[in-house]
Amino acid sequence: MKATDLNQAFNDVDCEYLLEVDAPEKENQTMKNKKRAFYIFLAAALICLMSITAYAAGLLNIHSYQSGSSKTYQKYSDLDRAYAQAGFQATIPESFANGFQFQSAEVQEIDAMDENNDLVVTLQELISYYKNEQGQMLALRASLNLEGLPRDDRTPTSVKTVGDVELNFYRDEYKFVPEDYQLSQEEKEWASQPGHYVSYGSDEVRERVTTFLLWTENDINYSILDWNTVEPEALFAMAEEMIQ
Repeated sequence: MKATDLNQAFNDVDCEYLLEVDAPEKENQTMKNKKRAFYIFLAAALICLMSITAYAAGLLNIHSYQSGSSKTYQKYSDLDRAYAQAGFQATIPESFANGFQFQSAEVQEIDAMDENNDLVVTLQELISYYKNEQGQMLALRASLNLEGLPRDDRTPTSVKTVGDVELNFYRDEYKFVPEDYQLSQEEKEWASQPGHYVSYGSDEVRERVTTFLLWTENDINYSILDWNTVEPEALFAMAEEMIQ
């Protein structure tokens, strides 16, 4: 799936709150670059994830997804404003038992386009970012579970049920490439395999593995995304905290 406008996706994200105020200037710049890369790659992963959590081309005439406008809320106390902008409320913890702490939240518009690049529908997502003391980062995504939309037909890597809520864990591989990148035949064959995605818009070719947990509760679709840095059990535990 082609995810365009990656840099635009998080143009308004201010990463300064993630930096140590007493760190040297050179170190600050290095940390900021790493954090911005996290957000840009995450934007691509979120757009790709739309294909398995929301609309299918057979239901609506959707050919691609593009990032639209976004607004960032840097304090947990600002969540009420984020809910008002998104148009729904969700369960967004301030912290988890495993040490992940709320860093910021963002309301992101995702534009679904047809084959003529005309807008079909605009979706609102609420994305919250978390970080632990080891510097690992996770993203918690929430969106409305619109009636009549198909479920993912892929087989998850693992499944767990909490009460009447089914948690589905997936592992995907991404190749981020420049906008004008030409795929080789080998890369085209790789991209045709389930769970493999090519996303255009990066400044260089990079490969990443992302793991995520999906579930639906109270008409809200949730997903926790991780760049394969924590064990799956940690993601399941976080979801259980939110559900119970």
